[in-house]
Amino acid sequence: MYWLLIWMMLFSTSDDPVPAFPSIELSVNGNQLPENRLAFVVMPGDSVTLSVQNENTGWSATEGYPSTGAGGSFGWRAPRNHGIFSIDVSSGDTIEKYTIIVPVESCRWRTTTLNSFPIGSYGDGNNRDQMPEYFIELASSTSGARITTHLTIGQFLCRVEGNYPQYMAFDLRLADKLEAILAAVQEVYPQASDIHNISGFRTPAYNASIGNETTESLHLYGEAADIWIESWPSNNLMDDIDRNKRVDVYDGEYLVEIVRRLEVEGTVITGGASAYRWIPTHGPFVHIDIRGSRAVWPTSRTLVTDPVI
Repeated sequence: MYWLLIWMMLFSTSDDPVPAFPSIELSVNGNQLPENRLAFVVMPGDSVTLSVQNENTGWSATEGYPSTGAGGSFGWRAPRNHGIFSIDVSSGDTIEKYTIIVPVESCRWRTTTLNSFPIGSYGDGNNRDQMPEYFIELASSTSGARITTHLTIGQFLCRVEGNYPQYMAFDLRLADKLEAILAAVQEVYPQASDIHNISGFRTPAYNASIGNETTESLHLYGEAADIWIESWPSNNLMDDIDRNKRVDVYDGEYLVEIVRRLEVEGTVITGGASAYRWIPTHGPFVHIDIRGSRAVWPTSRTLVTDPVI
């Protein structure tokens, strides 16, 4: 028993594998959240009805009206100020924390910055239809807010621009797709436990600064992510998920095959998916997006000189 306690103190950390699903299932306005989802969006001042199956349930929100309640159904009105808030849903000894995103509507954004945060211009800068619907405000204290069982909102902020608050466009359906992909990988590679995101939302300003000339990238709308999947503990490198005894671009292509199967089955939103090889700064990864139509582009399989491992 003594050695067991020592082992738990040494190796049981915040990086331990997380539970597969929320412990309490939540519905918002009668619609049950996707099975891994721990977040939802409410526009400033809007009201929602939250519900669970257990009538003996407690509710406690960090902000909004009302902030406390009890029973299987709970009415909540978002504050006028935007940000990321949370609500604890409790049943017996079980407590599940859900993240509430109250965003900044894009109609309130008129220049190339938002609260001094550099965004740039979408399209030619004149067409409002080319802008995201809203931006999410992140504080340093809320960037770790969990949006699914395996993902936090801050993981999708590609680059921190100056001081907080930071702002990002993001579609929660992308996180749902990534969770479904991880679950499918675990069926053939049970060790998989983590989704590592190296590039999520990019502002038009940042996208241009890295030499990307496109103004239609799904990264600009928070609808794309460049990821790899690995086991625990993390080593910041794609795992050998195709079991060919090496980590290479073929692990990425295997992941793309899984994505295509899920899209055909209708399990996830159809989108772009393509594998990328090693480069000198990191290992293989896969671009995933939710554009609504199938897209693919050639994979480079040539070897890279002196990859950083």
